[in-house]
Amino acid sequence: MKRAQMQEAYALHEGAFGTAIVLEASANLVAHAHSETQLALWLGGARACAHVGTEVVGYSESVALGVNAFEAHDMVRLEDNGSSLFIVFMIKKDWLDELGLAKDRSFRFPSPRVPIGDALRRSCWRVLDLMISTGAAREHIDKEVERLLEAAIAASATGGDAAPIAGGIGVTLDHRLRAAIAHMRAHVSEKTTIDEIAAKVGLSRAHFFALFRDQLHTTPQVFWSGVRVEEAMRRVSDGGKLTDVALDLGFSAPGNFSRFFKEHTGISPSIFKRATRAPSPVTVTGIPRESRSS
Repeated sequence: MKRAQMQEAYALHEGAFGTAIVLEASANLVAHAHSETQLALWLGGARACAHVGTEVVGYSESVALGVNAFEAHDMVRLEDNGSSLFIVFMIKKDWLDELGLAKDRSFRFPSPRVPIGDALRRSCWRVLDLMISTGAAREHIDKEVERLLEAAIAASATGGDAAPIAGGIGVTLDHRLRAAIAHMRAHVSEKTTIDEIAAKVGLSRAHFFALFRDQLHTTPQVFWSGVRVEEAMRRVSDGGKLTDVALDLGFSAPGNFSRFFKEHTGISPSIFKRATRAPSPVTVTGIPRESRSS
C-alpha cells in the first residue's frame, strides 16, 4: 500500500459487522486474543510482523493479517524508528455467521496470511477515507467494509487447504470451559488467578490449560486478558472516566491500566476514548474522496 503520512490521526467506526479502528502503534503488542475475528492491514510506517501459532506473518503492502476468534497473536515492530500505522477490523461472530448462511460458505480465515491484490488495496483506502471523513454516512461505510471483509476472506481462502479451526462459544465446547468463560465475564472486575478459575469449574491446572489449547487454540491467561480488554473497551467507549474504569477493573493505578490497554490494543485508553466520540477530520490517505452525490 502507498505509505501513509505518519501523524496522529485516529478514527473508529462501529457498524453491524463490528468495529473498525485506525491506530498508530509505537510499541510491540503482547500475545492476546479476541472473541471477534480480526483483519489487520498495515498502512505504513515501521515494518512489523505477527506470530499466530507457529506461523510468522510479515505485514507489507501485499500481506495483511487475518485471525479467527480466540486465536492468540502478537505484533512485533521490526524497525525502531517511527510508528506503525494499521487499520484493524474486529468482526462479530453473529455477523460472520449470517454472512456465511447467506453465501452458503464458511467465513473463517484458513490462514493468517491474507494476500492483498489491487482491488483489495483500493477497497482498503476507500474504507479508510470514509472512516476519517466527518460527513460519511454510517450505512455507506458499512457497505464498503462488508465488501472489503468478503474480499479479504476470499483472498485468504484462495489456494489454501487448511481445515476450518474450531472456535467460538457454543454448544461444541466442553461444559466446564463454558462455565469458566461465564465466570470470567461475570467476575471481570475482580482480582483472581487462573488456578482459582480452574478450581471453580472442577479442573486441575493442567486439564484447564489443555481444554483451552484444544478447543480455543489459546491459553487461559491470554483469554482472561482478552475478557478484561473487551470490558475496558466497552466501559471507555460508554464514556466511563479512565480512573474509574481502571479501579473498577482491579488495577492498582491508572498508569498500570493504561499500559495494559496499550499493550493489548496498540493505543492508549485516552486516544481510544477520543476516537469513539468523533472521527478525525484529518485525511491520511493523501487521495481525494470520491463524490457521494449519487
